[in-house]
Amino acid sequence: MSEALRSPPSPGGHALAPLQTVATPRGERRPAVFVSYAHADRAFVERLLEDLRAAGHACWIDTTAIKGGDEWTRAITAGIENAYAFISVVSAAANRSRWVQREFLWADRKGRSIFPVLGTGDELPIYMVDRQAIALHPDYSGGIRRLLEALPDPAAAAAVLGAAVRDPAGRRALELAYLDRLRFEELQHADLYTPMAGTARAAPKPKRPGGLPSVVARPEAIDMRQQFEVLRAMQRADPDSVAGAPPEPKRFDNILAAVGAARRAVVLGEPGAGKTTTLWKLASDAVATAEGDPAAPIPLLVRLGRWIDPDEPLESFVARELGDLAVHLDALLAEGRAVLLLDGLNETPAAAREAKAAEVRALLERWPSLVAAVTCRELDYTDKLDLALDRITIRPLDAPRILAFVTRYLTATAPGDTPEAREAAGSVRADDMFWKLAGGAALRGVWSVWEKAGASFEQFWSAPDIPRADPDVYTKTTVAQDTEWNNAVKNPRGLMRLAANPYMLYMLTDVYELLGDVPANRAALFASFVAVLLKREEIPDDEATPLIEALASLAYAMQVRSAAVDDDGGAVTAVPRATALELLAERQIYRAASASLITADDEVRFTHQLLQEYFAARRMADLIHSGKLQASEIWPQERWWERTGWEEAAVLLAGLMTDDCTVALEWVAAANPEVAAQCALRSGAKVPEATLARLRDLWIPRLTDLGRDPAPEARAAVGRALGVLTIDGLPLDNRPGVGVLRDADGRWMPDIDWVTVPAGRFVYQDGEARREIVLPAFDIARHPVTWIQFQAFVDDPDGYVDDRWWVDLDDRPSAPMAAALPIANHPRETVSWYEAVAFCRWLTDRMRESGRIEAAGIVQLPTEEQWEKAARGTDGREYPWGDGYRVGHANINETWERIGPHNLGRTSAVGIYPHGASRCGALDMAGNVWEWCLNEYGKPDRVGVSGNAARVLRGGSWNSDRLSARSAARGRDRPHDRNDNIGFRVCGSSPILRH
Repeated sequence: MSEALRSPPSPGGHALAPLQTVATPRGERRPAVFVSYAHADRAFVERLLEDLRAAGHACWIDTTAIKGGDEWTRAITAGIENAYAFISVVSAAANRSRWVQREFLWADRKGRSIFPVLGTGDELPIYMVDRQAIALHPDYSGGIRRLLEALPDPAAAAAVLGAAVRDPAGRRALELAYLDRLRFEELQHADLYTPMAGTARAAPKPKRPGGLPSVVARPEAIDMRQQFEVLRAMQRADPDSVAGAPPEPKRFDNILAAVGAARRAVVLGEPGAGKTTTLWKLASDAVATAEGDPAAPIPLLVRLGRWIDPDEPLESFVARELGDLAVHLDALLAEGRAVLLLDGLNETPAAAREAKAAEVRALLERWPSLVAAVTCRELDYTDKLDLALDRITIRPLDAPRILAFVTRYLTATAPGDTPEAREAAGSVRADDMFWKLAGGAALRGVWSVWEKAGASFEQFWSAPDIPRADPDVYTKTTVAQDTEWNNAVKNPRGLMRLAANPYMLYMLTDVYELLGDVPANRAALFASFVAVLLKREEIPDDEATPLIEALASLAYAMQVRSAAVDDDGGAVTAVPRATALELLAERQIYRAASASLITADDEVRFTHQLLQEYFAARRMADLIHSGKLQASEIWPQERWWERTGWEEAAVLLAGLMTDDCTVALEWVAAANPEVAAQCALRSGAKVPEATLARLRDLWIPRLTDLGRDPAPEARAAVGRALGVLTIDGLPLDNRPGVGVLRDADGRWMPDIDWVTVPAGRFVYQDGEARREIVLPAFDIARHPVTWIQFQAFVDDPDGYVDDRWWVDLDDRPSAPMAAALPIANHPRETVSWYEAVAFCRWLTDRMRESGRIEAAGIVQLPTEEQWEKAARGTDGREYPWGDGYRVGHANINETWERIGPHNLGRTSAVGIYPHGASRCGALDMAGNVWEWCLNEYGKPDRVGVSGNAARVLRGGSWNSDRLSARSAARGRDRPHDRNDNIGFRVCGSSPILRH
């Protein structure tokens, strides 16, 4: 603080009324006038303060150097709470300042008497336009006289306010002060997602304040209106299901309803999905209730990223976050008057994360009636962090929601004298932006054809193929238009996939608002967004460039610290201010905070973790270019498949290389194929097919190379990489029997790799049921049916929707259930027995048409006798490989009985356990997914398709134990159930004609 702000004597020699700041001891604080100003107006404010204090008004000002942190929040809420009047100094600098705006809005919400003063010739900002301003320019003497006359008498006002805030240490007073702080923090959080163009630009003074194009006045404009999917933690018991039938997730359009259905839940989503915003919505509702009802629960919103001390108990940390209210934490918990909202489980220090998750579980167990929500990045929420809570997954935004948000946002900031004019202007801009995201004017034209044919907008974006009926679009479009639709709507690398992420969509819209265009990919988006933020603060280029470089160094240092698993004190998203000052100058910290890139008080953190990862990617690019960073330093080869916290930064790194990200892909792929695949899939940068072909040639041999990748976790990660990438629309994984091929008429059909099981005797079953039986020769698929093979059935107009395949079946689902893991080379799970039978009928027809099976031949589910012979051969072996379970030979949960260390926790690409093959060459006969057989479980001699009796399952699955994976083990489930651990393979009843 300058010397001029340190209580100089008045011109007449009388002592000035006191000047108060956050540093003023609580016992010395008194009711005051709060003066809000921009740093650039300090000289003017010093003069104003002297005159106010000379007139007997104690003054409260914010002297914190950095805005937006905890210290600043406490200072502002305390100062305005203790203010009997609020003066806002209006100037060009103040009109651009988010901080001045936040102070004004908070004073307005708290019902303080507000006095805007014009220190220069500038007009009121739009959020103040309904206020009567007092001009102190050019006639300062006359203006200050009018201001002093308008202000209340200091003694009388202080007496009234003092009575209102008496007993600040009382419990209810502490609760209300805490709720106040949450309200103000909510305002700051919302402001991060508020279009600056709509709230800070100056506007003409209207005759009345109605119809302001202010997003602050219309908070619904920044609401993404997302969908939430709730999956209950407890599965229902089912005596007819060995696999367990998980409840299908329920969808909600309102987070309050979703949490109401769950009561205690972990909220999951990808980076930028809106997890923190979701918690704020929960907190806001609870705050509103608690402010009016002294018996209502208090929301305890805690940022777990600050819980960096490995030895600090969770309850002590929560108490520390509550401030003065901490003395009543135990009482709030005991009385059931707390709602625990824990934000960012994935932001706790890496080395202590499992232990901290265990503490969260323990606290919830101690207080079983406590309502709680915990957020975490979805991919970081592994079995080791599982809190045994219901799961609320934030769904990506679909096209209608994207368009609706863009329309609300751009309408709220549109020019116009009437709501109708702004709505019209906003609609035009929203349409332009949306179709630039979607694919351009050509795709807009295709939508017009669909619309005229009777299709809905939602159908245009979600249809699996060109509709041929209800409505008939197929006959109305051209081949070129169909190609345009397929290329745009099904493009996994398009901007619409980026826009499905709420944080990305907010940035896209903000950039479009100011630049009139949308960036090419996510890295370009961050670059444009950062440029927009710096431009708003009028930071010149000669400062902006070194500031960006310094922020890149800071972000990289934070990533290094957060990813170091041996660093017990490492914080994921924050560093001490002293550490930040080793890389940034004090002025740079001030500049970055002013631009909303970081928050800074005792700790420095980026305003969003994705911003940190973007800046880290910039530094990575420099180090890679200079040869100073190897990918193996980030993903150590002994456990390269495990997440290290660098994955999003790697995707952004690839995006920095917009025209060809080969360098980034090959750099990452040398250490981590799965992350390299995500770089290609999600970065938005161009990937030459030649690059993908080279990666395929390197990766496919690794699926079965037990010498190079002995751990199944490694081979599974390579399999996922091959399963998510495509060349010319086909999966990178082109092994025989895994994918699809075109038949003579150009339609896709499964490419089944058949193995022959010769005729003869074999030992069937074990124990009392053990016996020898004779089977004729048959063919069976080497692999379970994969996701892409089943998808050919779903996408074929003569496939899933064709009545022929469902004749005599007791159940016909209206549509297939989405796969839990829709990866092309993984087994297709969540398939009912009826759907598996329908698939076999369809495949029989297709193979007959293409001459791949004799006219009388049939493709069907195997009987359990056929299945068991294919799995164990003729000698009665216990497992496909022999007797006794062998560690790492199958995708099961080996940790259940501690028979081994492996538990993938999900399906894996087919064929990655070559040492687990049966004698006939069939793979995945143990583990991965349970497989449907024809037989009824209770009456195994019945193999007809009618009825709804439980059907046999064989082979165990990814979440089974070793006993279920035995070749003779029998399981069962109801034929209509669709579970994420059940799939099937096909069997040929007559010789397959190999082509």
